[in-house]
Amino acid sequence: MRSLFLWDTHKYFVSASFGEIMKCYSSAFKLDVVTSAYFIMPGLIFTTIWYASDWNIMKHINRIFHQILTITYIGLGISEIYLYREWQAKIGYDSMKHFANISEVLKTPSISMFLGFTIGTATIFLLFRWIYNKWIYTDLGSSTEKRNILFFAKSLLLYLVLSTIFFITMRGGLNRFPIGMGAAYYSNKSALNDAATNVIWHAIYSFLHTSEYDRLHPFLENPTKNQGFLKTYDSPQDTFPRILNTATPNIVFMILESWPADVCLPIGRDSLIAPNFNQLIKDGFYFSDCYAIGHVSDQGIPAILGALPVIPAFSPLTGKQLVGDLPCVVDEFKARNYYTGFLYGGQLDYGNIRGYVYKKGFDKVEDVQNFPTGTKKTALGVPDLPLYQKLLTDLNSARQPFMYCGYNISSHSPYDVPVDYKLGIGGISEPFINTIHYSDSSLNVFFTEAKKQPWFDNTLFILVADHSHESQIVRVKEDKDRYKIPLLLYGPAIKTAYRGVKIESIMSQLDIIGLLYSQLGIPFEKKYPFTRNPLKKNPPEIAFYNFPGGSGVVTKEGFLTKDLNYAGRNTSVLNNPKDEEKFVAWVDKYLYAAAVYLKDM
Repeated sequence: MRSLFLWDTHKYFVSASFGEIMKCYSSAFKLDVVTSAYFIMPGLIFTTIWYASDWNIMKHINRIFHQILTITYIGLGISEIYLYREWQAKIGYDSMKHFANISEVLKTPSISMFLGFTIGTATIFLLFRWIYNKWIYTDLGSSTEKRNILFFAKSLLLYLVLSTIFFITMRGGLNRFPIGMGAAYYSNKSALNDAATNVIWHAIYSFLHTSEYDRLHPFLENPTKNQGFLKTYDSPQDTFPRILNTATPNIVFMILESWPADVCLPIGRDSLIAPNFNQLIKDGFYFSDCYAIGHVSDQGIPAILGALPVIPAFSPLTGKQLVGDLPCVVDEFKARNYYTGFLYGGQLDYGNIRGYVYKKGFDKVEDVQNFPTGTKKTALGVPDLPLYQKLLTDLNSARQPFMYCGYNISSHSPYDVPVDYKLGIGGISEPFINTIHYSDSSLNVFFTEAKKQPWFDNTLFILVADHSHESQIVRVKEDKDRYKIPLLLYGPAIKTAYRGVKIESIMSQLDIIGLLYSQLGIPFEKKYPFTRNPLKKNPPEIAFYNFPGGSGVVTKEGFLTKDLNYAGRNTSVLNNPKDEEKFVAWVDKYLYAAAVYLKDM
């Protein structure tokens, strides 16, 4: 089926080399094995019952089950070929939901399409059954052993051993995270990635994850009451300073895993945590009151790169089948002839980040699997020092101008960095603080070498956390500062007059695109409605933050965190306590606007 798909969709990857096309099969192997394991498990149960009981009916049930599975797989594969011609999309919830209107489904295909589907499915099924019966099938026969306690004990033991093996296979191995939507992705050509993704696994995964959108429904209530957010959220058309000395700088996003703003404090013992980052602040353009919109990486990445808002417990990357339709900065930079790349020290499968960066067409995508053999690894991936060394190598070979993302992993639990830093700061969070110190020292090594490279003088670095984390300062989850993150612009592309400047006005992680595009003269208001330019003369100082069960807003007048599980249970620190109703309305309007936006994506 994969070969038929490749043959039918070859027009979408005409520039691909023969080797890149053939890699589709090796990239698909792991997900194919996982899919097979899911459907071998029922057969294992049927076979075990038959073997232990000698009930021949279980053999017939097993045979019928696999015949149904085979014809379903073939039918889905052929249907996907036809669907791809129309939508350039794989079969999933977005397509199968049309079966709710059966008359539409019956009227859509042409006679030739219907005949092609029917004849193709039947022919391939019969061919497969002939091959299976002639060369694969073996009749195990009935066991001649006496059915006593020892026999049943051996049967049970065999079942437990085999089921354990298949369970491990079903989750994709013993990795920390189970296999995800983008596990087979390997190319910046979407059709090749779609060909490599098992059709039946994708369809089931899509259906199982449609419940993500159910999480939007509570926020879509009372539309009349909650409308008007984006209009009042707009920034006034004020002037703003031009802080860059070039219109086409190289751009490097350095996404810092879990860094809270607390680790960048410049005074006392706290200044020992990230001394090198604090030195960068002195030479850069720093936003000291920036708030993460979400609490996990698969919310933070699309927020940074696509200004995508967040709803508590909802991820646009796993709730959206066609992640390639989501907005992303790579769209504008590729249109301006930038070379684009994404380097991650961990596994991109987490939260379908792999699907997002591949579907958006980054020219080069790499994660832990792409590091040289012999690179020392930790539980989740590659430590920050070799990560930044590889990032430097990649930038040295990239065509200018480039837009690159470097995303570290060491500051994610279990905090097993390859050095033994012990700052004695943070109490229960000390292991995390120690890894931040390691990450900071790795950044120092990177920038020391980067300054020697010819591309450095025309480069803007954007250092920002994907989300915040518990820090050396104990903060309850309702505290706005729990969600404050560092955001630093750094590099020679910044005019000398603006180096060492600290902006203390409130801004959101979502505003990064508005900030950057305003400097580069790229229109953004229509495509990215939730981002603003925080450098305007009188920007509305407001930011939102979200976590499971809660959502909050912070302004110059204070902050309020709304508990979404208990009506009327809010936590606030306001200059005027009478403003609580207004702040609650802000949260409700934001959640409604974000839910509508995400639902319509």
